[in-house]
Amino acid sequence: MSATVFLSYSHQDMAPVHWLERLKMYLAPLRRSGEVEIWDDSAIRAGATWSAEISKAIGRSKAAILLIGPGFLASDFISNEELPSILRRLRQQGLNIYPLITGYCGYSRSVLKDFQAFNDPESPLESLPSADQNKILNKLSLEVEEYLRAQSAVPAAKAASMDVPLAQKEISRHLQLTWKAFSAQCTRRDDLVARMKARLKIRENLQFEKFFFRYFASMNTEEKFEFDQIRALTEGPMYNGNMAILDILAKNPEVFNELPRLADLQQHLVFWINKYEKVFIKTQEMCLLYTGVEDAVPFPSGVDADVRAWLKKHAP
Repeated sequence: MSATVFLSYSHQDMAPVHWLERLKMYLAPLRRSGEVEIWDDSAIRAGATWSAEISKAIGRSKAAILLIGPGFLASDFISNEELPSILRRLRQQGLNIYPLITGYCGYSRSVLKDFQAFNDPESPLESLPSADQNKILNKLSLEVEEYLRAQSAVPAAKAASMDVPLAQKEISRHLQLTWKAFSAQCTRRDDLVARMKARLKIRENLQFEKFFFRYFASMNTEEKFEFDQIRALTEGPMYNGNMAILDILAKNPEVFNELPRLADLQQHLVFWINKYEKVFIKTQEMCLLYTGVEDAVPFPSGVDADVRAWLKKHAP
C-alpha cells in the first residue's frame, strides 16, 4: 500500500477536544507502517505557499477525512479553496471522502449534504460519551485502511500479509509474551511498593503510576534498581510485543472478520502506544504504563483465550 490520507479540519473546532490528534492516534498504525502518509497542514514548512501545498497533498491523496464542525463550515478557506479541490478530486474518481461530524453544525444544509456522513450528524462526537467516540474513531480508521488496501496494487503490501491462521498464531504468540512480561512486572511492582511503604511509613493507597510518580525521589539505591528493572520490561517486551501485534493487525485486516474482538484489542493498543510515545519515554518517574480504563478502552479481557480457541477450532 502506498497512499496519502488527507485530513481536513478547522482549528476553531479543535477545542475543547482536539479531534485531529484523537483521529491521528487511531491512524498511527497506518502511518508507522511507512506505507501510508497521514497528511494535515502541520506538514507545511515555514516559507511554503499554503494553498499550493494543500492542493498538492489533495492531488496525491487516495482518501480524505473531513472533521466537520461549525468552524469547518464557517471557514472561508475551506469553503473556497480546500473543499472545491477535494470535490474535484472526488469527481475524478481518485479520492474517497469520509465526513466525520465532530460538533453540532448545519451539515444537512451544507454543500456536503448529499454525501453520507460517517456518523450521525444529529449525534456528533461531542455529544457522545468517550467510549462511543473511541468506537467511531476506531471504526473509521479500520474502514480507511480497508479501502486503501482494496485500492492498492503494490506487490510489497501483498507480500507482507499472512494467511489468517498464521496471523492469528503470531498474535497469540505475542500476547503470551506480553502477558508473561506483565505478570513479571506485577510481581516486582507489588514487592517494591510494599517495601517502600514499609520503609517510608506510607499509609495512603494510590494507583501505581501515581504512587511511583509521587515517591520516585524518595527511593533508595536498591529500590531504584528494582524500579529500573520494571521499566525495562515496559521498554522491551511490552513495547515490542504491542507494536508487533499492531503491525500484524494493520497488515492483515481479514482477521477482524474471523474474530471481531481483535478490533477492541487494536483500539487498546493504539492508546497504549500513544501514551508510551507521548508520555512514558519522556517521564523518568514512570516504570509502568497503564491505559484504557479512564479512556474506556481497557485491554479486552479474554481476547488471548479467544485467539487460542480460534486456532484450536481451525487447526489442520
